[in-house]
Amino acid sequence: MIRSLYSGISGMAAHQTKLNVIGNNIANVNTYGFKASRVVFSDVLYQNLSTATGATATTGGTNASQLGYGAKVGSIDMLNTISSGATTGRALDVYIAGEGYLTVQPETGTNRYTRVGNLKFDADGNLTDGGGSKVMGIPLDADGNPVLDANGTLAITDLQAINVPPAELEKYTGITIGKSGEITGIRAGDPEFTQASGIGWLNSLTVPVDSNYTGNVKLAVGYMVHPEDTSAELDALTLDPTSDIAGTLTLTKTGDVYTLDPATITNKDGSVTLTDTGAATLSSTGILTFANLPGLKIDTTKISGDLTAGLELGTITPDTEVSVVATVANQGGVTEYLTTPVGWIFDGTTSTAIPLTNESTGGTLTLDVNATDFDIIYTTDYLDNTTIGKIEAGSDKPVTLGYLALSKFANVDGLLQDGNGYFMESANSGTPIASKAGTNGTGGTESANLEMSNVDLSQEFTDMIVAQRGFQANSRIITVSDSILEELINLKR
Repeated sequence: MIRSLYSGISGMAAHQTKLNVIGNNIANVNTYGFKASRVVFSDVLYQNLSTATGATATTGGTNASQLGYGAKVGSIDMLNTISSGATTGRALDVYIAGEGYLTVQPETGTNRYTRVGNLKFDADGNLTDGGGSKVMGIPLDADGNPVLDANGTLAITDLQAINVPPAELEKYTGITIGKSGEITGIRAGDPEFTQASGIGWLNSLTVPVDSNYTGNVKLAVGYMVHPEDTSAELDALTLDPTSDIAGTLTLTKTGDVYTLDPATITNKDGSVTLTDTGAATLSSTGILTFANLPGLKIDTTKISGDLTAGLELGTITPDTEVSVVATVANQGGVTEYLTTPVGWIFDGTTSTAIPLTNESTGGTLTLDVNATDFDIIYTTDYLDNTTIGKIEAGSDKPVTLGYLALSKFANVDGLLQDGNGYFMESANSGTPIASKAGTNGTGGTESANLEMSNVDLSQEFTDMIVAQRGFQANSRIITVSDSILEELINLKR
């Protein structure tokens, strides 16, 4: 009776474990990348009631009589079958169409392995998975090609976290993942300058690769102007450096009408005194302009003094040295002026590079001119906002930002499940070897897909019924054994 009780108890425990495994499988039927498990039962030890005997000349042989002690859980196996991909429409979701695992590094620093490829770039430009772990990739050479050993593999310790500096990352569009695990983005090509006809003194215009300038480039050479005064109202003035204005600006407001005193305003060489500033126009944002004073803007919101009696805003003064000024718009449509540094003087020697900068934005352009021809312009025939060419964005081109590394194990069934879709290396899994997707037995990668769970719901429900009945049957053994023990006790009465 004790033996039958033990068999019933061990059978119930084994079937309870199987029900627990089935419950976990069913709970994860919609978990991306989940691998189902199964329970394999094994019988327990046996008692030999009689041993086997061999045949003799007069008798036949007999088999052994053994009595078992029930069942136990022999193993819980992970089913590493590859499930199909589910379309997500998100370019940085990746499905591994074959064997292999993405290698990621959580904060703890110990590598984990996963088939759940919901990837993203964080604020620091790190490629991470849904759990925030950094995704490890294959190092790239100067041409953007993956650096691998001669056999196309790489040790796990040689992998690097995939990172794109945020300032660079925001310049890319259409970031996606290719069949070989390559992460590519579309970036506008280097800006291209097309020189206008009739500008023979200009050899070239160099536009930095990261420039955001676009459209026509106008050039002026001569004495430029700038506001110069200690007036508190000077901040309200904006003046194009190429403007032909000089003198003191005195602004008066009568009712809603603004006027500038023309008596103190001349052209920049002082030869002509302005007689009429032209009609005043006030924008909805408080910017005041005058028809006959091109390039001058007055921000009335920054004026704190009293305008009723006439307020001196500042004085416009011509520069004492010749400057070179380029006028160009940025991609936001804002006009910028790039000028030669203070104190810079054209030396008139051989072919010469002329540096132009905008101190406020940090933008730069470089003119390369024929010194002999440009020297005439610089010393006598000044340019006045002459269009010298046009800046246009170059052709879009794909750029490789990184390569995913797929790791493969000699015994994937030996991996340890660590939760959150992660697997860990174990003593029986073998050492992982990394390679490019689609090589060395690994599957290719498919963008905008995630691997579905491999749980077969119909099979799990069938197994659950069988396990439940097995548990129920083993419980009946205990009930029957209890009844028999009760009868034995009653024999004593």
